[in-house]
Amino acid sequence: EPRDQGGRDDLLYNVICKKCLPERGTCTRCDDNVDISPRHLGLTERHVTVRNLQAHTQYSFEIQAVNGVSNKSPYAPQFASVNITTNQA
Repeated sequence: EPRDQGGRDDLLYNVICKKCLPERGTCTRCDDNVDISPRHLGLTERHVTVRNLQAHTQYSFEIQAVNGVSNKSPYAPQFASVNITTNQA
């Protein structure tokens, strides 16, 4: 949870999946094959299940805490990252 909720009680979470290519040093949004359940935007719970990751691949999941006025900020959303490298299929 954020340290300060700014007096608001409409806290939601977003999970942004990125697939990383270390040889290029870049990460791009995951394709639709990666399944984040129950969904990846507007979560009220702090847990998800992730399925269909590719073997031998690095992923970065950005976890955003947002509320009803977050989209009015001129700044990019702040997030915590969870990095995962898969092994075998």
